[in-house]
Amino acid sequence: MIGIGAVIAAALLFSVLDARRRALSAPAVRPAPSELVGASHAPPPLYIPPVPRAMTELLLAPPPSPVVASRELQPRPAPAPSPPSYSQPPPISYAPPPLEAVPAPRTSGGAILIVDSQARPAADGAAPPAASGQSAAPLGATARSRAGSIANRATTVPQGTLIPAVLETAMNSTGAGFARALVQRDVHGFDGTRVLIPRGSRLIGEYASDTSPGQKRAFVTWTRLIRPDGVTIALQSPATDPVGVGGVRARVNSHFFERFAGSILQTAMLIGGNLAARSVGDSVVIALPGSLPGAGSTTQATQIPPTLSVRQGTSISVFVARDLDFTGVEAVR
Repeated sequence: MIGIGAVIAAALLFSVLDARRRALSAPAVRPAPSELVGASHAPPPLYIPPVPRAMTELLLAPPPSPVVASRELQPRPAPAPSPPSYSQPPPISYAPPPLEAVPAPRTSGGAILIVDSQARPAADGAAPPAASGQSAAPLGATARSRAGSIANRATTVPQGTLIPAVLETAMNSTGAGFARALVQRDVHGFDGTRVLIPRGSRLIGEYASDTSPGQKRAFVTWTRLIRPDGVTIALQSPATDPVGVGGVRARVNSHFFERFAGSILQTAMLIGGNLAARSVGDSVVIALPGSLPGAGSTTQATQIPPTLSVRQGTSISVFVARDLDFTGVEAVR
Protein backbone atom coordinates (compact mmCIF):
# COMPACT_ATOMS: atom_id res chain seq x y z
CA MET A 1 0.00 0.00 0.00
CA ILE A 2 2.85 2.39 0.78
CA GLY A 3 4.32 1.79 -2.68
CA ILE A 4 1.04 2.55 -4.45
CA GLY A 5 0.59 5.78 -2.50
CA ALA A 6 4.11 6.86 -3.39
CA VAL A 7 3.46 6.25 -7.09
CA ILE A 8 0.24 8.31 -7.00
CA ALA A 9 1.95 11.19 -5.20
CA ALA A 10 4.80 11.17 -7.72
CA ALA A 11 2.31 11.29 -10.63
CA LEU A 12 0.45 14.26 -9.11
CA LEU A 13 3.67 16.14 -8.52
CA PHE A 14 4.78 15.51 -12.11
CA SER A 15 1.52 16.80 -13.56
CA VAL A 16 1.62 20.01 -11.46
CA LEU A 17 5.21 20.78 -12.44
CA ASP A 18 4.54 20.09 -16.10
CA ALA A 19 1.50 22.44 -16.15
CA ARG A 20 3.56 25.28 -14.62
CA ARG A 21 6.31 24.74 -17.17
CA ARG A 22 3.89 25.01 -20.06
CA ALA A 23 2.30 28.19 -18.68
CA LEU A 24 5.72 29.91 -18.42
CA SER A 25 6.84 28.87 -21.90
CA ALA A 26 3.58 29.98 -23.72
CA PRO A 27 3.68 33.51 -25.39
CA ALA A 28 1.59 36.33 -23.97
CA VAL A 29 -1.69 36.87 -25.88
CA ARG A 30 -3.40 39.54 -23.81
CA PRO A 31 -2.09 43.16 -23.81
CA ALA A 32 -0.37 44.49 -20.77
CA PRO A 33 -2.34 46.76 -18.37
CA SER A 34 -0.05 49.67 -19.27
CA GLU A 35 -1.07 49.40 -22.92
CA LEU A 36 -4.76 49.69 -22.07
CA VAL A 37 -4.38 53.05 -20.27
CA GLY A 38 -3.95 55.21 -23.44
CA ALA A 39 -6.77 53.55 -25.33
CA SER A 40 -9.41 55.06 -23.00
CA HIS A 41 -8.64 58.73 -23.90
CA ALA A 42 -11.06 60.60 -26.30
CA PRO A 43 -9.99 61.17 -29.95
CA PRO A 44 -8.71 64.64 -31.00
CA PRO A 45 -11.30 67.12 -32.47
CA LEU A 46 -11.97 67.16 -36.25
CA TYR A 47 -10.29 69.99 -38.14
CA ILE A 48 -12.45 71.86 -40.73
CA PRO A 49 -10.57 74.19 -43.09
CA PRO A 50 -12.05 77.74 -43.56
CA VAL A 51 -13.98 78.63 -46.75
CA PRO A 52 -12.23 81.21 -49.00
CA ARG A 53 -13.83 84.70 -49.21
CA ALA A 54 -14.13 84.80 -53.00
CA MET A 55 -16.07 81.56 -53.00
CA THR A 56 -18.44 82.92 -50.29
CA GLU A 57 -19.24 86.06 -52.32
CA LEU A 58 -19.86 84.02 -55.44
CA LEU A 59 -22.34 81.79 -53.64
CA LEU A 60 -24.22 84.74 -52.06
CA ALA A 61 -24.44 86.88 -55.25
CA PRO A 62 -27.96 87.07 -56.94
CA PRO A 63 -28.42 85.33 -60.31
CA PRO A 64 -28.11 87.54 -63.45
CA SER A 65 -31.33 88.70 -65.22
CA PRO A 66 -32.15 87.20 -68.67
CA VAL A 67 -31.32 89.28 -71.76
CA VAL A 68 -34.25 89.86 -74.21
CA ALA A 69 -33.39 90.28 -77.90
CA SER A 70 -34.55 93.62 -79.34
CA ARG A 71 -35.33 92.49 -82.89
CA GLU A 72 -37.78 89.82 -83.94
CA LEU A 73 -36.62 86.53 -85.22
CA GLN A 74 -37.02 86.25 -88.98
CA PRO A 75 -38.19 82.84 -90.29
CA ARG A 76 -35.69 81.09 -92.45
CA PRO A 77 -36.87 80.47 -96.00
CA ALA A 78 -37.46 76.83 -96.94
CA PRO A 79 -34.97 75.44 -99.41
CA ALA A 80 -36.25 75.13 -102.97
CA PRO A 81 -37.00 71.54 -104.06
CA SER A 82 -34.51 70.05 -106.41
CA PRO A 83 -35.85 68.97 -109.82
CA PRO A 84 -36.47 65.21 -110.13
CA SER A 85 -33.95 63.21 -112.02
CA TYR A 86 -35.02 60.40 -114.37
CA SER A 87 -32.75 57.51 -115.10
CA GLN A 88 -32.59 56.19 -118.60
CA PRO A 89 -34.03 52.63 -118.93
CA PRO A 90 -31.60 49.99 -120.12
CA PRO A 91 -31.87 49.09 -123.79
CA ILE A 92 -34.07 46.09 -124.59
CA SER A 93 -32.10 43.19 -125.92
CA TYR A 94 -33.82 40.37 -127.83
CA ALA A 95 -32.55 36.88 -127.20
CA PRO A 96 -33.74 34.28 -129.72
CA PRO A 97 -35.16 31.04 -128.25
CA PRO A 98 -32.79 28.08 -128.19
CA LEU A 99 -33.13 25.74 -131.09
CA GLU A 100 -34.35 22.24 -130.28
CA ALA A 101 -31.98 19.46 -131.12
CA VAL A 102 -33.22 17.42 -134.04
CA PRO A 103 -32.88 13.69 -133.30
CA ALA A 104 -30.71 11.74 -135.66
CA PRO A 105 -32.57 9.42 -138.03
CA ARG A 106 -32.87 5.85 -136.82
CA THR A 107 -31.68 3.16 -139.14
CA SER A 108 -32.74 0.17 -137.06
CA GLY A 109 -36.32 -0.83 -136.51
CA GLY A 110 -38.23 -0.50 -133.27
CA ALA A 111 -40.63 1.85 -131.52
CA ILE A 112 -39.81 5.59 -131.48
CA LEU A 113 -40.42 7.51 -128.23
CA ILE A 114 -42.05 10.91 -128.86
CA VAL A 115 -41.92 13.40 -125.96
CA ASP A 116 -44.40 16.30 -126.14
CA SER A 117 -43.15 19.20 -124.02
CA GLN A 118 -46.32 21.23 -124.77
CA ALA A 119 -48.64 18.69 -123.12
CA ARG A 120 -50.52 19.80 -120.02
CA PRO A 121 -51.07 17.58 -117.01
CA ALA A 122 -54.47 15.97 -116.95
CA ALA A 123 -56.97 17.29 -114.44
CA ASP A 124 -58.46 15.43 -111.46
CA GLY A 125 -55.34 13.30 -111.01
CA ALA A 126 -55.86 11.34 -114.25
CA ALA A 127 -52.71 9.77 -115.64
CA PRO A 128 -51.49 11.10 -119.05
CA PRO A 129 -51.78 8.81 -122.06
CA ALA A 130 -48.87 6.44 -122.51
CA ALA A 131 -46.48 6.76 -125.44
CA SER A 132 -46.45 4.32 -128.32
CA GLY A 133 -44.92 0.97 -127.43
CA GLN A 134 -45.31 1.50 -123.66
CA SER A 135 -47.77 0.11 -121.15
CA ALA A 136 -50.88 2.08 -120.21
CA ALA A 137 -49.62 2.85 -116.66
CA PRO A 138 -46.27 2.43 -114.90
CA LEU A 139 -45.72 -0.42 -112.50
CA GLY A 140 -47.32 0.32 -109.11
CA ALA A 141 -49.50 3.24 -110.34
CA THR A 142 -53.16 3.06 -109.26
CA ALA A 143 -56.22 5.10 -110.13
CA ARG A 144 -57.47 7.70 -107.69
CA SER A 145 -60.30 6.57 -105.39
CA ARG A 146 -62.65 9.17 -103.98
CA ALA A 147 -64.46 8.65 -100.68
CA GLY A 148 -68.23 8.66 -100.51
CA SER A 149 -71.01 7.75 -98.12
CA ILE A 150 -73.64 5.03 -98.30
CA ALA A 151 -77.06 6.47 -99.03
CA ASN A 152 -80.14 5.03 -97.30
CA ARG A 153 -78.15 3.14 -94.69
CA ALA A 154 -81.24 1.73 -92.99
CA THR A 155 -82.50 0.12 -96.22
CA THR A 156 -79.20 -1.03 -97.77
CA VAL A 157 -77.42 -4.37 -97.34
CA PRO A 158 -73.76 -3.46 -98.05
CA GLN A 159 -71.36 -5.43 -100.18
CA GLY A 160 -69.52 -8.18 -98.31
CA THR A 161 -72.43 -9.25 -96.11
CA LEU A 162 -72.75 -13.03 -95.54
CA ILE A 163 -76.31 -14.39 -95.80
CA PRO A 164 -76.55 -17.78 -94.01
CA ALA A 165 -78.74 -20.33 -95.78
CA VAL A 166 -79.52 -24.06 -96.13
CA LEU A 167 -79.78 -25.95 -99.41
CA GLU A 168 -83.29 -27.16 -100.29
CA THR A 169 -82.15 -29.09 -103.35
CA ALA A 170 -79.21 -31.40 -103.91
CA MET A 171 -76.60 -30.70 -106.58
CA ASN A 172 -74.72 -32.94 -108.99
CA SER A 173 -72.14 -31.69 -111.47
CA THR A 174 -72.85 -34.35 -114.09
CA GLY A 175 -74.91 -31.66 -115.80
CA ALA A 176 -75.59 -27.97 -115.25
CA GLY A 177 -78.67 -27.13 -113.21
CA PHE A 178 -80.40 -24.84 -110.74
CA ALA A 179 -80.30 -24.78 -106.94
CA ARG A 180 -82.58 -23.44 -104.23
CA ALA A 181 -81.87 -22.49 -100.62
CA LEU A 182 -83.63 -20.93 -97.61
CA VAL A 183 -82.23 -18.08 -95.50
CA GLN A 184 -81.57 -19.22 -91.92
CA ARG A 185 -81.36 -15.91 -90.00
CA ASP A 186 -82.60 -12.34 -90.38
CA VAL A 187 -80.23 -9.98 -92.21
CA HIS A 188 -80.35 -6.30 -91.18
CA GLY A 189 -79.44 -3.13 -93.03
CA PHE A 190 -76.18 -1.25 -92.73
CA ASP A 191 -77.14 0.55 -89.49
CA GLY A 192 -78.89 -2.52 -88.02
CA THR A 193 -82.27 -0.85 -87.47
CA ARG A 194 -84.34 -2.80 -90.02
CA VAL A 195 -84.63 -6.42 -91.11
CA LEU A 196 -84.26 -6.33 -94.89
CA ILE A 197 -83.86 -10.08 -95.61
CA PRO A 198 -86.08 -11.98 -93.15
CA ARG A 199 -85.63 -15.59 -92.18
CA GLY A 200 -87.30 -17.95 -94.65
CA SER A 201 -86.46 -15.93 -97.77
CA ARG A 202 -85.75 -18.08 -100.81
CA LEU A 203 -82.57 -18.04 -102.88
CA ILE A 204 -82.42 -19.15 -106.51
CA GLY A 205 -79.08 -19.99 -108.16
CA GLU A 206 -77.41 -22.03 -110.85
CA TYR A 207 -74.26 -24.13 -111.19
CA ALA A 208 -72.21 -25.44 -114.12
CA SER A 209 -70.90 -28.88 -114.99
CA ASP A 210 -67.39 -27.93 -116.14
CA THR A 211 -65.31 -29.46 -113.37
CA SER A 212 -61.56 -30.01 -113.49
CA PRO A 213 -59.37 -32.83 -112.08
CA GLY A 214 -58.64 -32.26 -108.39
CA GLN A 215 -61.64 -29.96 -107.85
CA LYS A 216 -63.40 -30.55 -104.51
CA ARG A 217 -65.81 -27.61 -104.28
CA ALA A 218 -68.96 -26.84 -106.22
CA PHE A 219 -69.37 -23.24 -107.37
CA VAL A 220 -72.89 -21.80 -107.34
CA THR A 221 -73.99 -18.33 -108.45
CA TRP A 222 -77.11 -17.08 -106.65
CA THR A 223 -79.08 -14.93 -109.06
CA ARG A 224 -82.28 -14.01 -107.23
CA LEU A 225 -83.72 -13.53 -103.73
CA ILE A 226 -87.45 -13.72 -102.97
CA ARG A 227 -88.77 -12.57 -99.58
CA PRO A 228 -91.88 -14.06 -97.93
CA ASP A 229 -93.79 -10.80 -98.63
CA GLY A 230 -93.16 -11.12 -102.37
CA VAL A 231 -90.30 -8.61 -102.67
CA THR A 232 -87.61 -9.84 -105.07
CA ILE A 233 -84.14 -8.54 -105.90
CA ALA A 234 -81.30 -9.65 -108.18
CA LEU A 235 -78.20 -10.94 -106.38
CA GLN A 236 -75.53 -12.21 -108.80
CA SER A 237 -73.47 -13.31 -105.78
CA PRO A 238 -71.32 -16.43 -105.27
CA ALA A 239 -71.86 -19.19 -102.74
CA THR A 240 -69.41 -19.88 -99.92
CA ASP A 241 -69.21 -22.19 -96.95
CA PRO A 242 -70.36 -20.93 -93.51
CA VAL A 243 -66.96 -19.34 -92.79
CA GLY A 244 -66.72 -17.54 -96.14
CA VAL A 245 -64.45 -19.86 -98.17
CA GLY A 246 -65.39 -19.77 -101.85
CA GLY A 247 -67.48 -22.67 -103.12
CA VAL A 248 -69.44 -25.40 -101.35
CA ARG A 249 -67.64 -28.50 -100.08
CA ALA A 250 -68.82 -31.50 -102.08
CA ARG A 251 -68.32 -35.26 -102.33
CA VAL A 252 -65.98 -36.13 -105.20
CA ASN A 253 -66.30 -39.12 -107.51
CA SER A 254 -63.02 -39.28 -109.43
CA HIS A 255 -64.15 -42.24 -111.66
CA PHE A 256 -60.90 -44.10 -111.01
CA PHE A 257 -61.86 -47.43 -112.61
CA GLU A 258 -63.44 -45.75 -115.63
CA ARG A 259 -60.30 -43.69 -116.21
CA PHE A 260 -57.77 -46.52 -115.80
CA ALA A 261 -59.75 -49.54 -117.08
CA GLY A 262 -57.98 -49.43 -120.46
CA SER A 263 -54.53 -49.39 -118.85
CA ILE A 264 -55.41 -52.29 -116.55
CA LEU A 265 -56.79 -54.32 -119.47
CA GLN A 266 -53.70 -53.66 -121.60
CA THR A 267 -51.38 -54.74 -118.77
CA ALA A 268 -53.31 -57.98 -118.31
CA MET A 269 -53.18 -58.72 -122.04
CA LEU A 270 -49.41 -58.08 -122.21
CA ILE A 271 -48.71 -60.34 -119.27
CA GLY A 272 -50.95 -63.11 -120.69
CA GLY A 273 -49.34 -62.93 -124.14
CA ASN A 274 -45.82 -63.10 -122.73
CA LEU A 275 -46.75 -66.04 -120.53
CA ALA A 276 -48.11 -67.94 -123.53
CA ALA A 277 -45.09 -67.21 -125.73
CA ARG A 278 -42.30 -67.84 -123.26
CA SER A 279 -40.05 -70.83 -123.60
CA VAL A 280 -39.92 -73.76 -121.21
CA GLY A 281 -37.81 -73.02 -118.15
CA ASP A 282 -37.92 -69.23 -118.63
CA SER A 283 -39.22 -67.70 -115.40
CA VAL A 284 -38.92 -64.00 -116.45
CA VAL A 285 -41.96 -62.27 -117.99
CA ILE A 286 -41.43 -58.83 -119.60
CA ALA A 287 -44.44 -56.66 -120.45
CA LEU A 288 -43.54 -53.44 -122.30
CA PRO A 289 -46.14 -50.75 -123.04
CA GLY A 290 -47.17 -50.75 -126.71
CA SER A 291 -45.68 -54.17 -127.43
CA LEU A 292 -49.15 -55.62 -128.13
CA PRO A 293 -50.44 -54.67 -131.59
CA GLY A 294 -53.60 -52.58 -131.55
CA ALA A 295 -53.33 -51.71 -127.84
CA GLY A 296 -51.41 -48.45 -128.14
CA SER A 297 -54.54 -46.27 -127.83
CA THR A 298 -55.29 -47.57 -124.33
CA THR A 299 -52.01 -46.53 -122.73
CA GLN A 300 -53.30 -43.08 -121.77
CA ALA A 301 -55.90 -42.72 -119.01
CA THR A 302 -59.34 -41.65 -120.20
CA GLN A 303 -59.98 -37.97 -119.42
CA ILE A 304 -63.18 -38.18 -117.37
CA PRO A 305 -63.84 -35.11 -115.19
CA PRO A 306 -64.74 -35.74 -111.54
CA THR A 307 -68.35 -35.57 -110.45
CA LEU A 308 -69.23 -33.32 -107.50
CA SER A 309 -72.34 -33.89 -105.42
CA VAL A 310 -73.76 -31.80 -102.57
CA ARG A 311 -76.45 -33.16 -100.29
CA GLN A 312 -79.72 -31.46 -99.44
CA GLY A 313 -79.64 -29.56 -96.13
CA THR A 314 -75.99 -28.49 -96.40
CA SER A 315 -75.25 -25.18 -94.63
CA ILE A 316 -73.92 -22.51 -96.98
CA SER A 317 -73.53 -18.73 -97.14
CA VAL A 318 -74.07 -16.13 -99.84
CA PHE A 319 -71.35 -13.48 -100.22
CA VAL A 320 -73.15 -10.27 -101.29
CA ALA A 321 -71.17 -9.02 -104.28
CA ARG A 322 -72.86 -5.60 -104.54
CA ASP A 323 -74.99 -3.28 -102.42
CA LEU A 324 -78.65 -4.33 -102.16
CA ASP A 325 -80.96 -1.29 -101.93
CA PHE A 326 -84.48 -1.92 -100.59
CA THR A 327 -85.43 1.77 -100.33
CA GLY A 328 -88.19 1.61 -102.94
CA VAL A 329 -90.06 -1.27 -101.32
CA GLU A 330 -89.41 -0.30 -97.69
CA ALA A 331 -90.91 3.17 -98.21
CA VAL A 332 -94.26 1.61 -99.14
CA ARG A 333 -94.43 -0.50 -95.99
